[in-house]
Amino acid sequence: MTSRRRISPFEFSFFGTGTSVGSVPTGGMPLFLGTTVHGTVDSVVLRRVLGELAAAHPLLRSRVVTEDGVGYFVCDDEFRPRLEIVEGGEAAYHALVNAPQDWSEGLFRGYLLRVGLRQQIVLVVHHGIADGRSGFALLGQMWQHYTAHAMGIAVPELDSVERLPEAMDVRLAEVVSSTDAEAWLAMVQAGAAAMSPSDAPRTLPRDGGDSVERYAMQRIELSAEETAELVAVARTRGLSVNSVISGTALAAIRTRFPDAGVVPMFCGFAVDVRGEVDPPVPAHTIVNFASGAGTLVAASDEADQLELARLVETGLRAGLDRREPALFPLAAQLVNEETAALLSAPPTVAISNVGKLPPHSIPDDLAFVRDDVYAMGPGMPPKLTAFTIGGRLTLQLEYDTAHHSRTQMEKLRLTLVELLQTISG
Repeated sequence: MTSRRRISPFEFSFFGTGTSVGSVPTGGMPLFLGTTVHGTVDSVVLRRVLGELAAAHPLLRSRVVTEDGVGYFVCDDEFRPRLEIVEGGEAAYHALVNAPQDWSEGLFRGYLLRVGLRQQIVLVVHHGIADGRSGFALLGQMWQHYTAHAMGIAVPELDSVERLPEAMDVRLAEVVSSTDAEAWLAMVQAGAAAMSPSDAPRTLPRDGGDSVERYAMQRIELSAEETAELVAVARTRGLSVNSVISGTALAAIRTRFPDAGVVPMFCGFAVDVRGEVDPPVPAHTIVNFASGAGTLVAASDEADQLELARLVETGLRAGLDRREPALFPLAAQLVNEETAALLSAPPTVAISNVGKLPPHSIPDDLAFVRDDVYAMGPGMPPKLTAFTIGGRLTLQLEYDTAHHSRTQMEKLRLTLVELLQTISG
């Protein structure tokens, strides 16, 4: 049994202080995953389920130890996740995602936020050990177990493993070489050298610093009919839904630069690379396999969201063909001062599309309201997180209020809504 392993360079970016992955500040970043329901959640059952999840996933019950300056994950089979019950609703959730997290007592815990029959379960996982894909899978497993216990039916067996899963960069090194990574870095450097200062991607104006709570979110929830219409438009145009969402986000941001002619914008993407390795890593394996990719788009005054979506699709497809998501984590470990500056330049917007997810198994006495996911760090560029559950698309516009005001981002949200209505209408 492997109950101990070294923290990889990629993972260390999440466990260091002031560290980052590309332009994303990741040191100590938490990943929040939750479900809001109408009804009464049994805290005794929930506490039991959290223990079952930790027992099934070794990284959830691991602690970080440092020996001679080297960090290790060490499984603690006696670990029991803490469950805190908080009387509060939406405000309590925003306070939670803004609160500093103490990881000394473990990398996984739960909260139950309650206001009468509005109750919200929030799983908090250190982002260094889980990505959005495995995080949502964990949330699904939590509901499967909770429902089984609450209804007195057989509890589904988890694919429990005792071996700590290997880190993303360690597995990717099996399929891409350092030579490949160095060649990709050289290509990035050559491309940047060929650009003029006017080609540099624009970013949203900084007007922040007016908020007590630093991390904020504006949410857009489409109906099942609106979601189906958006999907139909994407298919008719031969585009992915992800490209349509990205093109719409860029079109909304483009309106912030009126009369600017052609506006260069860079769209960064979180990319799941579980399928790059052999055998592929299952989505339900709790480990962080989120890499990155990006594409530069030149947006003219006349370009609409579907034209920008086409440019995104072309650029992102070319990057995937070059295997950029598989190369990036290794290339980031080989950078010099110049290439580090290139990789850390902030995108105009970041897109994290978790994709289509199955609806949760929930007891009959609870009514599903919505899911939430959140992960932000200081100085992160504006991010649009997307996921579809039960045929309904949710978009979360997430941002650091130290850089961007709530007023500016609410206006951007309204523009996004208008553009989405134009597509589906």
